[in-house]
Amino acid sequence: MGTERAMPEPQQNPWFQRLPATAPVLAAKEAEARRAFAESQQAGLAAAIALAQADAAAVLEPARSRLPRLNRQGALPAAGAGAVTVPPAASAGTFKGPAGQAPTGDPATNGAGVVASPPAGDAARFSRILSYLQSPLLITILTVQAVLSLRLVWSNTAFLDEATYLAAGHVEIAHWLHGTPVPAYQTYFSGAPVVYPPIAALAASAGGLVAARLLSLAFMLGTTALLWATSSKLFGRSAAACAAAIFAVMGPTLRLGAFATFDAMALLMVAASVWCMVSAKDRDDSAWRLVAGTALLVLANATKYATLIFDPSIVAIAGLAAARNSGIKSGIARGGYVAAGAIGLLSVLLTLAGPTYTDGLLFTTVARADGGTSAAIVAANAWKWAGLAFAASAAGLILCTIRRDGRIQWLLLGVLVASGLLAPLDQVRIHTSISLSKHVDFGAWFAAIAAGYAISRVPLLFGRSRLPRMAATGAILLAIAVPATFMGTSQAWALFHSWPNSTGLVARMRVLTAEHPGRYLVEDYDVVSYYLEDRTSWQQWSGTWDISYRVPGRARPLTGLAGYRAAISRHYFALIVLDFVDTTEADRAIAADIFRSSDYSVIGVVSSTLGQYTIWAYQPPLPSGRS
Repeated sequence: MGTERAMPEPQQNPWFQRLPATAPVLAAKEAEARRAFAESQQAGLAAAIALAQADAAAVLEPARSRLPRLNRQGALPAAGAGAVTVPPAASAGTFKGPAGQAPTGDPATNGAGVVASPPAGDAARFSRILSYLQSPLLITILTVQAVLSLRLVWSNTAFLDEATYLAAGHVEIAHWLHGTPVPAYQTYFSGAPVVYPPIAALAASAGGLVAARLLSLAFMLGTTALLWATSSKLFGRSAAACAAAIFAVMGPTLRLGAFATFDAMALLMVAASVWCMVSAKDRDDSAWRLVAGTALLVLANATKYATLIFDPSIVAIAGLAAARNSGIKSGIARGGYVAAGAIGLLSVLLTLAGPTYTDGLLFTTVARADGGTSAAIVAANAWKWAGLAFAASAAGLILCTIRRDGRIQWLLLGVLVASGLLAPLDQVRIHTSISLSKHVDFGAWFAAIAAGYAISRVPLLFGRSRLPRMAATGAILLAIAVPATFMGTSQAWALFHSWPNSTGLVARMRVLTAEHPGRYLVEDYDVVSYYLEDRTSWQQWSGTWDISYRVPGRARPLTGLAGYRAAISRHYFALIVLDFVDTTEADRAIAADIFRSSDYSVIGVVSSTLGQYTIWAYQPPLPSGRS
């Protein structure tokens, strides 16, 4: 078969003889490979740090403002000047063991004793949201806000608007469930009657007026939390704490937290929309956040029509937030997407709702009648309720100019400052202070973000040491927040007691409506009808603001004072209640009509916190021959 080649013994093999000299080389190669593996893990950690730094860039002041004045062309400062250094990234790939397999070990350390970077995606987002909720300072701010608003919840009976919306909610629900008739709320409500009123009515069904007011408190606490989250995204945690602290103790904020109207819900929707726009600027799922933000904006518009005035501001914020990271072109595109989406959704909703909703929008908001109040009085009231936030926000814009934080930053702060002034300027235009104490809080939410920026950046003018800056920020915040809390508390209490307590009137009317069935004319009747909705229907009540009375035999109904005069002369009302407060001129004309009629007489006078109610009852003359 062939001769097999003889092999030398191992001791005679020259390669075997060289093995002792090769062993140190192999050991060195093994050590080098281990070092490469450790460096690759460190590089992974460094990459995670780099990603975290990129994410934090949005909440810290722009990098350009951190660089020395002579080094503003993009070069990083030297490592010894406070720059953060990271190990150089190793080549891509994973070190394999001797058998060609990945190293084993604790998954948390990737087998090399180096902690792996945290997972991205939903878990990371939830962790960030949880960090906001777990912030002791935020919890403290929300607790103070809740306590100060709670003291108002039980302090007075329902306001006219509260009673109107809660009663309307019950009527709407009954209409959906049973097909019962419903008034044309959409023609004179300043928000869609099918959005907030049914939600509040469900809460009231569970716990009365108190439950509906607690629902508003939940809305306002969520609004403050979203203010914190939005400010943190834009300008950092220090600015977020300052913004939330200022907004939480304002008088209008505390009042809305105990006020069962659609304002708190609408403000929450506005805040949530802005947060979606701001948080979408550096996310892979930005499209979904922008869609959600646009939908929330349209929902806010439907809840309260007056929020339409803030739509351009939110579009601008969405664009500027994107421009900070991706450039002007990207910001313009994003703003255009949001604007087109909002206009499209609003157009669809108005088309589906019909012309009555359009008429209501024009009547209550877009083409509202002139109120006759001087511009100086409107401006003074707005300054009284939110002047602190306005002044601090303007200081933020000035500070941004001094610090040269960049054009995008300056434009963003400018939008926030201008948004704060939108509601007062609009009411100066139509010369009315009606609802100004509520509307001003919408603008204050935007202004508080710029105010938080100002308070957190002032200490930077005096040094870069972290601890003194934090102490200075805290001192400035306390100097503002403490007096603001006392002022806001007193303002909220005064606003909440600006209408009469109706406890006595409701108790008296509960008895009288049983003794005198029929129809009732009551000044601000919505309050009494709300408390007596278990025994009367909305068709039985009329108010002193306006009336539409159809005289038998006439084709068109009579309105205004002529309508009241005709209704009283024909004994249309079984009871008439006036207090000569809200509709003084109409009340005097109605009282004159009552005196001209010999069939109404005063049967009671009920005192209130702001005057007294006079009650007349229709008492037909006795038949002849009876005494």
